[in-house]
Amino acid sequence: MVRAVIFDWDLTLWNSWGIHLMLMERTALDLGMTPPTAGQVAAEFHRPFRQHLLRFFGSAPDNASRLEAEGELDAILESYLGHYHGNVGRRNYLFPGAASLLRGLHRRGIRIGLLSDKISYFGDGELAQSGLAPLVEYADFKTDDRPYKPAPDGLRRVLNAMNLAPEDAMYVGDGPQDIICAHRVGVVSVAALWATIDRDAVLAQRPDYRLHRPHQVMAVVAEANGYADTDPWRRHLPWPWRPDADNPADDQDAPASAGSPADYTEPPPANWQFWPHLDGWQGRSRELALPPEAANPIAPLNRRGSTGAN
Repeated sequence: MVRAVIFDWDLTLWNSWGIHLMLMERTALDLGMTPPTAGQVAAEFHRPFRQHLLRFFGSAPDNASRLEAEGELDAILESYLGHYHGNVGRRNYLFPGAASLLRGLHRRGIRIGLLSDKISYFGDGELAQSGLAPLVEYADFKTDDRPYKPAPDGLRRVLNAMNLAPEDAMYVGDGPQDIICAHRVGVVSVAALWATIDRDAVLAQRPDYRLHRPHQVMAVVAEANGYADTDPWRRHLPWPWRPDADNPADDQDAPASAGSPADYTEPPPANWQFWPHLDGWQGRSRELALPPEAANPIAPLNRRGSTGAN
């Protein structure tokens, strides 16, 4: 019985990829450096945030933990954070379908948690901005007192805080570290393939479920709890494929009091030139028409250099 779904944040519910590319470009220009390409950023995206910045902007990129490199962080962070605060409030960065997914889980009494390696300085504010905070029972963003995933410490802490046994929960994430972490703790592992940077690395960890649209999380919960045949979300099951499987407006089981599901429709980004995946946010019928094995919708750059389907 699945009593709770625990989500990663970045590139699972919150699409930080486009703004991160923009911030990396502007930080480089502030520091008088050549901006990294999207492929270069993707290849180093697995690093902890501070090491990630030092990898590109520090004087010792091959030894980013050196004390002298750490001393350079002040100027790097001043630039990055300045641009971050100037841009993050311009729009909602939730993936289409994320808000109605959490609302649907909440209506069915499924508890919701978050476990993210994003620094709490960013994560707490983004969660508040997203409007999802009232639906999240417990959120654990990265602090100095817990190790990064795939160490199991954070996921165990979320389970303990929510008084859950591992068999009561599933963990949804976009990275291989998320799947490894879930395996180590013993919760059901769910690969968020709608947002992953390295699809092959994620699938190599043999997740229990491979999902291509956010709404399919609900279908997995319905299936695991034995009511898939009666729950309206059964149409969102990943197999057989249905082209409407992540239509944010397709929430027909919602009561009238739930409000319009169109309240989080994505507007075009303000700075078009800094959003190389802009077409993924507009008119997604082309991507929705792909079969699930070919679809990687609204995805950030794949490390192999693809910006669309794999």
